[in-house]
Amino acid sequence: MTLPPKPESRPAKVSLWRYARLFRQDILSAQPARLYRAWMAEFKTPFFRSYLINQPDLIQTVLKTRPDEYPKSDRIGEGLRPLLGNSVFLTNGATWKRQRRIIDPAFEGGRLRETFPAIWDAAEAAAARLSPHDGAPLEVEAQTSHAAADVIFRTLFSIPIEHHMAREVFDEFKTYQRSQPILNIAAFVPLPRWLPR
Repeated sequence: MTLPPKPESRPAKVSLWRYARLFRQDILSAQPARLYRAWMAEFKTPFFRSYLINQPDLIQTVLKTRPDEYPKSDRIGEGLRPLLGNSVFLTNGATWKRQRRIIDPAFEGGRLRETFPAIWDAAEAAAARLSPHDGAPLEVEAQTSHAAADVIFRTLFSIPIEHHMAREVFDEFKTYQRSQPILNIAAFVPLPRWLPR
């Protein structure tokens, strides 16, 4: 099996502080190579335990078949909630199911046939943005975030990310994202609700 290109992985064992520094710099290269070779791999720290799944049917089980058995982490939610709010990306249980019922019709059955051209157009636009590349290093995170936002805007709002309103929202999102630390204390240590974040 050929793996897609990715940054060099970190050594198998590093100190927690080195891992935190690597994580802030680049999430992908902060992970050991074994996480990318395994069907499912566990990663433990003193503060949390996480799993990486690379097997499609396991992903289906976790995300769709038995989601109640695999809740999203409250600690990670603490770190991401200022950016993503109480959205489907962070919620669990009844709240998540209600949110999924709202968005699922857009991606079920024949609806996917209707939205696929918009997804295709976003992919074509992403390829066009990458094609004049002169061989210099490229920030992939920015390109993939742009492509993901373009898919979201085209499928939900029927406008490309280049549209002025979509561009303003995307720029504000990027500004907020860049101003927030990837790692914050709330993501690792359970803090009381009254403590400001």
